[in-house]
Amino acid sequence: MLTGKHLCNIDPTYGDWRIDGKEYVLYLEKIKSLLKKESKKLINFNDIGYKGKNMNPRLHEERYNACDINFPGILTMGQNPYSCKYRMIDGKHRIIKMTDMGIKESMFYIIDYNLFLKQLQPSPNLYHLKL
Repeated sequence: MLTGKHLCNIDPTYGDWRIDGKEYVLYLEKIKSLLKKESKKLINFNDIGYKGKNMNPRLHEERYNACDINFPGILTMGQNPYSCKYRMIDGKHRIIKMTDMGIKESMFYIIDYNLFLKQLQPSPNLYHLKL
C-alpha cells in the first residue's frame, strides 16, 4: 500500500527540497501506476539524496522498526540538496535502516523525472502538513 506524501519544500531540519525554487507536494498514491517491475534498478546509496542523509535524523521509531526493507524505495533523477544523481521520493526510513545494517545498495523503483514533475501539485503552505 502506497500512502503519504513527498514534500518539495524548505524544511528547517532537512534543507531546501524545492523544485526550481517552488514548493510542491506529491501524493504518493498518484505514482503507484508508475511503479513497474522493469523500472527497478540496483542503486548505490551514495548516489541518492534523501532527507536526513549525512546527519543522524530523528525518525519515528515505530515507522523505523516497522518499515519493510524488502519493498523498494522510489527515486527519480533530479534536484536535491546533496547534488546526488537521484532524489528519493519514498523510503527514508528503509534506507536509514539498511544503512544501519551495513547495506550499501538496494533495489529502487526509478520514476522518470518528467513524469514525477507532472504529478506534483503546487503547495504554498506546506508547513501545516504532517508527514
